[in-house]
Amino acid sequence: MRQLSSIFSSFGPALACALVLGFAASPALAQNDDLYGVPANKPGTTEETPSQPVQPVASPKKIAADSVPAPRVDSAAPVAPAVVPVVPAPDTVKPSRPRVITRETTVNPLDTRRGSYRNPKKALFMSLIVPGLGQAYVGQSAFNYSRAALYFGTEITLGALWYHYTVVKYDREVKRYRRYADEHWSQGAYEDAAFTGSAAESFADLNPYRAAYCGSVQRHGRGSAAEDALYNGCLDILDPDSATGPKYQNFKSQYDDSWGFGATPNPDSVGARRASYADRVDFYSLIGRYQEFVGGWDDVTGLAYTDSSIAGASANRDTYAAMRGRAQDYSRMQAWFIGGIALNHIASAIDAAITARRNNKHLYEGEARWYDRIGVDGGLAFNGGRPFTRMTASLSF
Repeated sequence: MRQLSSIFSSFGPALACALVLGFAASPALAQNDDLYGVPANKPGTTEETPSQPVQPVASPKKIAADSVPAPRVDSAAPVAPAVVPVVPAPDTVKPSRPRVITRETTVNPLDTRRGSYRNPKKALFMSLIVPGLGQAYVGQSAFNYSRAALYFGTEITLGALWYHYTVVKYDREVKRYRRYADEHWSQGAYEDAAFTGSAAESFADLNPYRAAYCGSVQRHGRGSAAEDALYNGCLDILDPDSATGPKYQNFKSQYDDSWGFGATPNPDSVGARRASYADRVDFYSLIGRYQEFVGGWDDVTGLAYTDSSIAGASANRDTYAAMRGRAQDYSRMQAWFIGGIALNHIASAIDAAITARRNNKHLYEGEARWYDRIGVDGGLAFNGGRPFTRMTASLSF
């Protein structure tokens, strides 16, 4: 008994807990299926589980065919649960494809090693405005930059020469011959010689540029009545009967520089007065080009008016004509320089367009070099949130 009491004292608490759990689980087991899947009798139902399954009545043919009797089912034996296949429900929503984000980087040896595309029209327009600018725009080689410098340098040189010859030297020669005329040609002496020869009936024919001379020294038709009177007085010498009239004498006194009276000329004061003439350029041209004004030169020799000609010679007039000739040569050089500048613009523009096209052809259509046959592609993509990279390299032959 002591031994049983000791065993009970050792395992008593454990047994008590097992009993309590057994009584607590018994109602639940009574309400549910047993462990073998046989349904329990539910309270309130009269259907009992048959002890033996009902055998269907077979036809004679069936009895003959089935000579083996059906096995007897013992209600006391445990029945294994039926295996029911699990059929998945049809999926009506198509699974979404993983989103792939790819970034590719292509290495083009043509762009990196040979240069970039250049617009031929843009290059032409740039060089048409500033020679050499289109070649500098194409760039990418020392040859193109050297031609740009050549065209631009030609433009600067032609511009500098144009300014030196047609502006500086021309103005210098003009000032020289005008001062020479102010020093050696006298309006007073010319008027005295013309008045003396005006008695000839053919004076108007011998002085066809008298009207141009009067218009160059005196304004008419645009000024005051006094200026128109002086202009008309200048023309009166063409009529022998009017040459002695008050209008011509008034004009002569207004423009008499006193050279014909032996006074020492002052070129500065004479030039300042002639600067206010109506057409100073035409005035200085007339007195040096035509024989009818030879009487105004201070070294004239053999001056004589006849019915058919005006005789006389002057070395100062010849010198003056040579000085005007040099100035005119400088003025005519302006056409050459302007033509050269225009030609430089056109040549530079055409060359810039050709250079741009040659650059593009060399860039994309030229003979491929060894490094042009290398192609490298790479990228980064995401599939289901997982990144992966790729890289391909190719070499063509």
